[in-house]
Amino acid sequence: MTNDPEKFDSMLLAMAQQHEGGVKDLLSTIVGFLARKTDFFTGGKDGEWEQVVKDTFYVHAKKAREEANKIKKEKEEAEKRLKDIQQRKEQERLAQDFEPAKVTEITDQEAAEMQEDIERDKIKTEVGGGEGSGSDKESDNIPDEEEDPKEKGKLKPNAGNGCDLEHYRWTQTLEEVES
Repeated sequence: MTNDPEKFDSMLLAMAQQHEGGVKDLLSTIVGFLARKTDFFTGGKDGEWEQVVKDTFYVHAKKAREEANKIKKEKEEAEKRLKDIQQRKEQERLAQDFEPAKVTEITDQEAAEMQEDIERDKIKTEVGGGEGSGSDKESDNIPDEEEDPKEKGKLKPNAGNGCDLEHYRWTQTLEEVES
């Protein structure tokens, strides 16, 4: 055999393309050539040609299987790397979205000031609740809350885990949501 395994590829490809029956017809043409133009089948001992064919086919079949297994293994490794990268990105995204709460210690004086602010807010709410409708309470609470920029412009659920619209109001229970 020659040093360059692809030396005859262009000729063999041209031959293969002309055989409508595929590989079987191509092999038949090659074996027919060997039978007509060489002493491949008659020149050696009985059955020697069979061993030559088997050995040649097994060598090339082994190489083809090894190459296919190598490609399969590389593909699986690439898929695993891709999956790991996607999983890592998802974990990073979740970590950014859901940063854990931080505990900050405050002094007694700061705690007292916060308590006074809370009590002042309660008094405002009680006084505001007697004068106007329930919608005044909601509008008073909105500026005090720190809104997530992602939630800006979205409707907030009502006390019944539903929604209050201008002409329509609805609520739902957990049982209704799960079914």
